[in-house]
Amino acid sequence: MAHRYHTRELAKAYEAQGYYRDALDIYSRLDQKLQGTDSAVQAACRRLENRLAETESRNRETRLTGLFEKWFTLLWTSHHLTTLNHLMSQTGSRK
Repeated sequence: MAHRYHTRELAKAYEAQGYYRDALDIYSRLDQKLQGTDSAVQAACRRLENRLAETESRNRETRLTGLFEKWFTLLWTSHHLTTLNHLMSQTGSRK
């Protein structure tokens, strides 16, 4: 999001609503503006960076789990189709 105002209050509101990247953007700009002199702003940046890293890690694990489930389903389906084709070919050769 493009932010017109960069205030702690807006950053806190974004963080409370779960918009961590937007909150981090505002805190980072505040940190630059204050030239790293505000420890609360720096702590907020670290907190949000950690939260975003955790969220990205969870998302990656969720995607991997979903991919594994799809792979297993395809493997299972392939096995059953191969078995079915084999049985059908045996039935067809007996006639």
